[in-house]
Amino acid sequence: MLNKNKYCVRFFPVGEGIKGGDAILIELYDTDDNPYVFLIDGGYNKTGESIIAYLKKKYENPVICMMINTHPDKDHLSGLKTILEDKKIEVEEIIMNRPWKDGGLKPEHFKDKRITHNSLADRIKESFSLADEIEQLASNRDIKIKSADRGKELIPGVLTILGPSKSFYKKHLLSSDKTPESYLEEWNKPYVRTTMSEDDYDPQNGIIEWFDEEETSEVNQTSLVILLEVGSEKFLFTGDAGKGALRDAFKYYEDELGGNVKDFTVIQLPHHGSRKNIDPELLERLAPNSFIISCPPDGVKEGHPSRRLINKILEINSNHKIYVTQKHNFVFHKGVEIKASPQNPQGINKKMDGKPN
Repeated sequence: MLNKNKYCVRFFPVGEGIKGGDAILIELYDTDDNPYVFLIDGGYNKTGESIIAYLKKKYENPVICMMINTHPDKDHLSGLKTILEDKKIEVEEIIMNRPWKDGGLKPEHFKDKRITHNSLADRIKESFSLADEIEQLASNRDIKIKSADRGKELIPGVLTILGPSKSFYKKHLLSSDKTPESYLEEWNKPYVRTTMSEDDYDPQNGIIEWFDEEETSEVNQTSLVILLEVGSEKFLFTGDAGKGALRDAFKYYEDELGGNVKDFTVIQLPHHGSRKNIDPELLERLAPNSFIISCPPDGVKEGHPSRRLINKILEINSNHKIYVTQKHNFVFHKGVEIKASPQNPQGINKKMDGKPN
């Protein structure tokens, strides 16, 4: 039986320069003080090496009970591959969606009549080659992979997948430029970077202007949204989920599980603090104690975190606490002695000036 009043949630810094990612290590304990380790994403290869070093230093025989991948981008998967290649780290099971297997995609969805079931799987595996490598490594080590179905209680009453639904996941895979052209032409839209001028941004002039037409990539929309409930805390992990994915997960949590999104106490802002993944309407529904952003050291140059987003959050509530990882671990913990310095990386408690992003 888990002791919900003893836990450690560690956000590893991911990336260098402007390239970031996610890697979150969760350590839970039972009433006999036995540890249980869970990992959500693994960042890049160097992140995986850092996680390995941490686990080997702390545990004589490191075991990851559950390795979870939110979506198959290399800044979330590469470190998981590095960990799986180290056979001194035991991994009991992997939770991840494999687009060629879990998307429900069939040849009849696509315009190219030459596509067969086998060729479709091969083409999608090629598009998501790193996820395919993960599957092969898991198979070689006899590690079972389970699909990440919404509503699945990874740990009953503690760790739950809130999204995406199967239909939402399928729709955005078909929308992705990583799958063949479907019959719905408007679904196959490539990701287009949006640029703005400095004239769009005036932090001294009241309301922060917002651009609702901006969207994240379709693959990001397939990202898992996960809830961790320990003690009095409710952690929401969002990966790179977009606005549609968050609305879908919030609706499920409130309508099906009877929760209230205002009860989330710690929220990881999606996609390293990008403005394309969340909007003011969603932000106004939330009332966490803390926002945390997994972002690279120089990510602000590329909108990670977005100045516009930070300023909008503080416009909505100037008392919101916003923390960023950048170069340091960030640790939420209770009942656990932590040896790390610094404990609290940079906090943002005032509006950010500079070129808009």
